[in-house]
Amino acid sequence: MNAYHYLPDETKKLLSPSDMGLTYTSAQRIELGQKHAELDSGDEEICLFVVQGSVSYTCGSESGTALYKDMLYLPPGRKLTLTKNSKEDAVVIRFGAPCSRETDFAHCSFAHIDSDERHKRYGDPKQGTKRDVWNYIDEKFNSSRFLVGICRGEPGAWTAWPPHKHGTKREEVYVYFGMDDGFALQCVYEDMEKPDAIALVKDGHLIAISEGYHPNVGCPKSGIQYIYCMVSVAAEDRDFMDLTMQSCYGDSL
Repeated sequence: MNAYHYLPDETKKLLSPSDMGLTYTSAQRIELGQKHAELDSGDEEICLFVVQGSVSYTCGSESGTALYKDMLYLPPGRKLTLTKNSKEDAVVIRFGAPCSRETDFAHCSFAHIDSDERHKRYGDPKQGTKRDVWNYIDEKFNSSRFLVGICRGEPGAWTAWPPHKHGTKREEVYVYFGMDDGFALQCVYEDMEKPDAIALVKDGHLIAISEGYHPNVGCPKSGIQYIYCMVSVAAEDRDFMDLTMQSCYGDSL
């Protein structure tokens, strides 16, 4: 099977790669109530997205506040403390991947990324494919395996379109958020006659994709919004545009 579907409560424990049918990517939903959270990256590089509320963080001499849609990047061998900032509980989504070299701690602000070339627009509203993409960790970022960001599709629009796949070179995890009571459909398939998943996804759901084409579409009420975490199977292989289009649907993202 090329796709695993988890509900929010099922992701509160740390999901290992094998839990999700993957080899390298781990994931977890961290809910911050009255207690703070302490994380140790160990032999992984880690990225953390704030999907509800805001958090204060401390990592060695680094400290600050991460707001909604901000991302923190934690190198291997580092410790991080997170504390919620308001009466509202905070929620952080954690992704990890093996890393055997030194990298740099980073706080990536959504406001900064939204205002520069890392914010990209794709698709055609007439074809129902208009979406925004924010690349937090791109090929220029000091990471060993990650490509990570946020995609938001217009209400009723498709993203990850045309359908494409990364073969055995990458694995990918999507976590959906910020859709209120709306929903979306996530497809994963190699053979359209025998799809691995046609899943109804809502806020907090997780889909892990080991292989296959993976287009999705949001309902007209809310559209679709998700964090995408792509991890290279080979360390330092970060040519993320090395992909295969399903040619009958087009050849340009």
